Amino acid sequence: MRNFMIAIAAASALLAGCVTINVYFPAAAAQKAADKIIGNVIGTDSDGTPAQPQTPASGGSSGGGQDDPAAVPLAVRVLDALVPAAHAAEPDLDIQTPEIEAIEGRMRARFHGELKPLLDSGAVGMTRDGGVAIRDASRLPLAQRASAKQTVADENADRTALYQAIAKANGNPGWAGDLRKKFAERWIALAHAGWYYQDAAGNWVRK
Repeated sequence: MRNFMIAIAAASALLAGCVTINVYFPAAAAQKAADKIIGNVIGTDSDGTPAQPQTPASGGSSGGGQDDPAAVPLAVRVLDALVPAAHAAEPDLDIQTPEIEAIEGRMRARFHGELKPLLDSGAVGMTRDGGVAIRDASRLPLAQRASAKQTVADENADRTALYQAIAKANGNPGWAGDLRKKFAERWIALAHAGWYYQDAAGNWVRK
């Protein structure tokens, strides 16, 4: 009986740890939200779709392996029995507020108006921090450089506002920084072929 109570306590502590992690930042839900918004803004490109991570193949079952119930710690078995919902998927983030939709609309109009030609030309690239930047102004006629700088500034302002609005809509303003990081990954992963982006070291790379 004593061992059972210890297992219950350990399972409760494990569950509390899982819940705490999810409360802080739901990374999978954030990626799903990022992919949806980015897809709405820039559309899709067959060369810009990232490869899906491979699931490691499971090895043959042998004594003491994970397929052997006896090898699974008692605390984990109790947790699985008492709280099957612990393995449920994260709920989707709310990205359909009027504020978020207004920002997304501005970004979509800007992309199809001024930003896409700048990205296609290589004059502007995706930054590693979830924004855009002038990469090579020499690719633009002198008369267009001022407007390109304004387009970049407007886009970066809207992207910052977007990350903040999603965090606020989901009751956690502190998530804005984590959302920026997740969106930064997805802007680059979903960038069209031929666009430039910054790698982890800040170097410009052509996709």
